[in-house]
Amino acid sequence: MHTTAAEVYPLWDGQESVAQYAQRVNLPPTKTLDLGNGVELELVLIPAGKFSMGKPEPVPVDKGGFHKKIVTGQALLAASAAALLVMLTVVVIRAVRKRRRPQLSLGRLMLVTVAAGGCVLSGLHWRHSARELDAARLEYAAAQARYAVAGSDEKPAHSVTLTQPFYMGKYVVTQEQYQAVSVSNPSGFKSRDNPVEMVSWFDAQAFCKKVTEHTQQTVRLPTEAEWEYSCRAGTRTTYYSGDTEADLARVAWFEANAKNTTHPVGQKAPNVFGLYDMHGNVWQWCQDWYREDYYGKSVAENPQGPAQVAFRVLRGGSWFGDPLLCRAACRAGDVPGYRFDYIGFRVVVSASRTP
Repeated sequence: MHTTAAEVYPLWDGQESVAQYAQRVNLPPTKTLDLGNGVELELVLIPAGKFSMGKPEPVPVDKGGFHKKIVTGQALLAASAAALLVMLTVVVIRAVRKRRRPQLSLGRLMLVTVAAGGCVLSGLHWRHSARELDAARLEYAAAQARYAVAGSDEKPAHSVTLTQPFYMGKYVVTQEQYQAVSVSNPSGFKSRDNPVEMVSWFDAQAFCKKVTEHTQQTVRLPTEAEWEYSCRAGTRTTYYSGDTEADLARVAWFEANAKNTTHPVGQKAPNVFGLYDMHGNVWQWCQDWYREDYYGKSVAENPQGPAQVAFRVLRGGSWFGDPLLCRAACRAGDVPGYRFDYIGFRVVVSASRTP
C-alpha cells in the first residue's frame, strides 16, 4: 500500500462519523460489489488512521493524585473540626463564667453552622476520594489480569498508522455470496446467510481473484493491521463493545451463546465503522504470514506482516471459542491449506477518489 502525492489522505480524528469522514475526503461511505445472479456484497469505508496495535500494558494507578485528594480532604476536615471546637469551647467557657446556660448569638450560630458544614463536606470529600482510589486499584488489578492472560504474540503494543482508507466487507462472506462466485458451498452449517466456513486461505484467495475479475476492482484479504484497526474502531478495550463477557455477548456469537453452530451474519451489534461479527461466529483469514515474535519487529506504517513462514494469520475468534480467543488483540495462525467449520473470511477493496 504505497501512496503518492495524489493519494494522501487525512487521518480519522476518532470523533467524526464515517459519513463525515467520507464527505471530507470525497469518497462514498459504502460500496457494493455485484457478484452476479442478483447477489451483492456490501462494504463500508474504513478511514485512514492511527491506533495502538496489540495488548497495551495497564497504566499504573496515579496514587499521587488520589493521595493528594485524600490529604486535602483530611486537612479540610481537621481545619473545620478545629474551628468548630474552638467556637464551642469559647461559648462554654463564657457560659461557665457567667453562670448561665450556653447561648449563641446569631453571628456565632452562623459561624458554627459553617464550620459544621465544612466538617461534613470535607469528610464526604475524603471518603469519596478513598473510594475512587479503591475503585482504581480494582480496575488496575483487573487490567493486569487481562494483560497477564494475553498471548506473548500480542506484545509489545505498538503504534501503527494506516495512511489510506479502504473498504471492508460489512459482514464476513456468506454462503450465498461464496456459492455465487465459486459455484460450491463447502460449509458444514448450511444456511444461506450464515458465514461460509470450511474454507482455506487458498480458497479465500481464489474467491478474491474471481471477484476481482468479475468486478474489475481489486478485492483481497485484509492485512492483520487493517483487521485489528477496523475491529477496534477507535476503542482500546478488550472487545470493541467493552471489557466484560456481557459486553462480548452483545456483539458476538461464541461458546457461551452460539449453541455449537454459526449464525446468520449481522444479528449482533456493529462497531462504530458499521462492521458486524468482528468478534466470534467464525475466525477470519488475513493476508499476512504469522510469526509469534512479529510485533517486536513490526513497522509503524502500513505493515504487511513478516516474510514467508509456515502459517497465515487468523483473527476474531468463533462460535467455538471462549471470550479470551475473541479479543480484538488475539492472534492465531494456521497453515494456509487448513479448513474447519469455524474458519471463514471477509474481504477489502482499496479506496480511490472519484474524479
